[in-house]
Amino acid sequence: MIKIVMFVRRRRDISTEQFREHYETVHAPLAQSLFRSLRAYRRSYPDKVLSGGEPSFDAITELYFDDEAGFRETVAVMSSPAGKALQEDEEKFMDRPATTAMLMTEAQSTFPA
Repeated sequence: MIKIVMFVRRRRDISTEQFREHYETVHAPLAQSLFRSLRAYRRSYPDKVLSGGEPSFDAITELYFDDEAGFRETVAVMSSPAGKALQEDEEKFMDRPATTAMLMTEAQSTFPA
C-alpha cells in the first residue's frame, strides 16, 4: 500500500465554508473520475483545536494506492491535459505553494479486543 498525505491550505480570499464546499462538490469528484487507481481518497477538516495553536492547514488529504503501478498511473495523469484541468481547479480554492504533500510510511498498533 502506498499512501500520500497532503496538508492543504485554502486561498485566503475564500472562506473555510467555500473551501470545503468546493473541495467536496467539485474537486473531489473530479479527482475521483481521473484517478482510477485510487483505493481511498480521504479529506479531514479541522473542527476544533484541542491543544496547541491554530493549524497551518485547512484540510488533511490522504490518497491510498494498492501498489507502485497505481501510484505511477496517477503521476502520469497529472502530466496529462486532464491533470492540468485538475491543477487549474486547485488554483480556484487552494493555496498550492503553501500545500505540503508527502509519501508516507504507516505504522499501526493493534489493541486487544
